Amino acid sequence: MIFPNADAICEIKDPLDWNDMKCGVMVAACRELAIFHDGHSPDLKHIYRRRNFDPQAIHTEKDLERLPFVGVDAMKYYLLLSLPPEKAVLKLTSSGTRGQKTQIWFDTESLRRVQSQLDVLWEQENLTSKEPSNYVNFIFDPSDAGDLGNAFSVQNEQRFAPVKESYFCVNKNSAGAWEFRRDEAVTKLREFEAQGRPVRIGGMPSFIYELLVSLKDEKPIRLPPGSMMMTGGGWKAAEDRAVTREHFRAMVTAKLGIREDRIRDGYGIAEHAAPYVTCRNHRFHVPVYNRVFPRNPVTLEVLPPGEIGLLEFITPFNAMMPNLAVLSTDLGYLDPTPCPCGRLSPTFTLVGRGGVEKHKGCAIAAGDIVR
Repeated sequence: MIFPNADAICEIKDPLDWNDMKCGVMVAACRELAIFHDGHSPDLKHIYRRRNFDPQAIHTEKDLERLPFVGVDAMKYYLLLSLPPEKAVLKLTSSGTRGQKTQIWFDTESLRRVQSQLDVLWEQENLTSKEPSNYVNFIFDPSDAGDLGNAFSVQNEQRFAPVKESYFCVNKNSAGAWEFRRDEAVTKLREFEAQGRPVRIGGMPSFIYELLVSLKDEKPIRLPPGSMMMTGGGWKAAEDRAVTREHFRAMVTAKLGIREDRIRDGYGIAEHAAPYVTCRNHRFHVPVYNRVFPRNPVTLEVLPPGEIGLLEFITPFNAMMPNLAVLSTDLGYLDPTPCPCGRLSPTFTLVGRGGVEKHKGCAIAAGDIVR
């Protein structure tokens, strides 16, 4: 299988600066993957035929809005493949907080492409370093977490600075239940503070917030220059306590000494798998290898900037599964004004989850998150 345009767009330099050339490669890459999945996934072929969609007809940026999508709920209940199962080299699952896990599979080349997406994104945002760093990970220990995607993601980000030491704060206790080891995390942070090496903190804000609150009456930690934080997922537990992301970042700076421009947030869904990272102005940019379309929940029409809809995500990297275009249950909108950071790409704002019932958030009880 040869996908020259998909390879090119996933390896493109400066993906947050769009131009006509890059957008043209993106359109060609989507056409490549759409044609492939149409010929190898009976499920997607059925969707394309029902929508009277011809993947050969993808020629312009506007055509990407017409790409038939797969709903994320379908991927929770059905394993959709475009390649034989034996081609998979990595299989990950979502945490399944709503009771049903999504499986996301990668063949060798698809995994390489999505890793390239992450590489070029972190490079443009100057988040990579050659200096050995200590890591404190507020996520499940991968040695116990198995195929949980969020544990893999945090561990995967450790390739962007050499690892001096890495500590995971959420482990299984003697009874086999997940446990957030707050005291051990504080001890490790103070130990790393004394060493003087940069510290990279990653994982779920709910756990980090719990630690910050517990430091209220304790001596602040002052992590060395070059330290950073990359959060991902699990915001709901903090937001349910009326903690805004702005206040959260202020707490991180006050209690851990990390500069606000070094506090970033990552976003992704298992069904889509492509990365999004906030810039120094804390906006989520759309890399040129992705597209984000807010859609009217009733008519499914694409909404203009500023109007809230269900977010559809497009990325042309995965030949293993027909997840070229997926409609999520997340609500958000494209920002109507350019980002002050100067990057030449659209940005989007997350609003919450769609649905008629209140979703259970990622509570601080680690076992509840996994269940």
